[in-house]
Amino acid sequence: MLRPLLACICLLLPAALFARDINLDEIYFRKDCPCARRLAIQKLDAYQSVRAHLVDRDVVFAGWLSGSEIFYIQEIPGLAANILFLYNADRQRRTERARIPGIITAVRASTDGGFIALKRLIRKEDPVPGGETVIYSFRSGKTSILPTATGFLDFNIPTGNPAIVYETSAGITEYDPDTGQTRLLMGKRRYADATVAGGTTMALLSPDRRNTLIISGGGGSYAARLYGDRPSFSISGISSAAETFWIDAHTLAFRSGTPGNFSVRRYDVRKKTSVTLLTSSLNTSLAYSPHAATLSFLNDQLICLHSVRDRKTLLTGIEGEDVSLSPPGSRFVSLFNKRLFIVNIELIKKNELLLRRTWASLLASYRQLALEKPSWENEYSLDYIRRKIRLYTSLIDG
Repeated sequence: MLRPLLACICLLLPAALFARDINLDEIYFRKDCPCARRLAIQKLDAYQSVRAHLVDRDVVFAGWLSGSEIFYIQEIPGLAANILFLYNADRQRRTERARIPGIITAVRASTDGGFIALKRLIRKEDPVPGGETVIYSFRSGKTSILPTATGFLDFNIPTGNPAIVYETSAGITEYDPDTGQTRLLMGKRRYADATVAGGTTMALLSPDRRNTLIISGGGGSYAARLYGDRPSFSISGISSAAETFWIDAHTLAFRSGTPGNFSVRRYDVRKKTSVTLLTSSLNTSLAYSPHAATLSFLNDQLICLHSVRDRKTLLTGIEGEDVSLSPPGSRFVSLFNKRLFIVNIELIKKNELLLRRTWASLLASYRQLALEKPSWENEYSLDYIRRKIRLYTSLIDG
């Protein structure tokens, strides 16, 4: 059931909207290319080099909840529903919590670990799939559904507040999953000058709730405006509502740039100034783990961890997606080729020698692919290969 539904959706919507566990190699190399297939094995070797723990396969979303508990969603081929698991990283035990039909496009967890909210596309009576927000409570084990106009991310879960903030016909509304109560935070008239006709509007509340960032648009083109104690003002450069986060009461982190040249920036709302953390990447998958006070993003698929406290960035040397850190910041989960791993950051540092051998093997493979034009999938393949050669050369050179 999932495959026909996904095929139908892909005909109706741009493929770029599906950004779950992206493998860039599969975009730029032919599937029958032996050297390209070898790349996946070498990148899995990197996980083995740092003694990463393989949790499960066929995983499409995952995140750290609290303590040693992780949630993940498994998409089984041929099964009509996605399976939600709760996993204890210390005991290495999993528990099935729910089965959720449809195509899941985005997932967010509350900072207290009490619930997750996800977006899905599901086909019911109408032949065209419709969008819903599905909320699962780990405390009660109950699932609730909010009908929405889109199957893609249109809500936010504020840091430190177990509630969902989204736009209704009245304006920006806060919904408490535990009580089922809603509260209007901002009427539409107040932020009318920030909305884009036909676009999706999201509201991001700062941790102290004194500032609200309204982002409106879609397809990489967004308008953003900040409302708070001072007169409102626009913030330029945001190219993804899903990859925009408050990292403290006065600082935002967001993806900027255009396809093929994305960047990651920190922005101080008081000074109206920004600092670039990543200058250029084909994809960023920017996320923020508030308990660990760490941003994660990708440098052409390579996982980078940026400490908000000391403003330092760690290049992990392994590739992946959907990164989420444990509350102490000592471990993280990541996806690679739909495999879910738990990585201990200290073991990355201790096993750098083994990692370097993997980097050298990957560098050799990309150099070989630069000479094998029949293995290229499209006209952008050579540029991609050159980026990967530069990336792994810089890792080896230190």
